Amino acid sequence: MATALVVSALCVYSLSGCSSEERDERAYPGSPSGQSLESVLKRFDLQLPSCEIENVGFAGSSHYPEEALSLSFRAPKGCVDSFLKKYGVIDVEKPFTWPSAGADPRRDSYFLEEDAQRFGWKFDRSRQYNPYRGFQTPNGSLFKVLVDPSGVKETVYMQATFVGGS
Repeated sequence: MATALVVSALCVYSLSGCSSEERDERAYPGSPSGQSLESVLKRFDLQLPSCEIENVGFAGSSHYPEEALSLSFRAPKGCVDSFLKKYGVIDVEKPFTWPSAGADPRRDSYFLEEDAQRFGWKFDRSRQYNPYRGFQTPNGSLFKVLVDPSGVKETVYMQATFVGGS
C-alpha cells in the first residue's frame, strides 16, 4: 500500500513537472522551453483569428520582453482581412517581392534572414507579398506583418517590433 502511494505520488509529480517544461508543438526550433502559444499571445495582448487557421508556428516568451514574438499561420483571405482590420491595419503597403535578388539581408529584408530560416519561412522571389505596418494590439505591442496572398488560403508572417504593456 505504501509503495503504491509513493509510486502514485511520483507519477503525479513527474507529470506536473514535465507539463510545465514540455515544448508546445507549435513552437519553432530554438524557442524557449515551457512557453505555450496561449501564454505568449496573452503577453502581447494578441488573439488569433476565430476562423479555422492552420500551420500555426511561433517563437517568443511570456516572461522575457527581449524575446519578441514571431508568428505565422494560414487562413482564408476574409479571415486574414478581418484579423488585420481588428488590429488597426486598413490598407496594404505597396506589394513587393522578398527577398530581393542581391539585397543585403541585414538591411533590405523585411525579416532577418536567419529568423526566416530558423522558423522555416520560405519566400519565393517570383511571388509578390503584401506588407502591413501599423498593426497594434490593445497593450501597445507593435508588429510588422507580411502576407503571402497566393493560394486558396493566405499565409501570415508576423514579428513584434515593440512589446507593449512593459
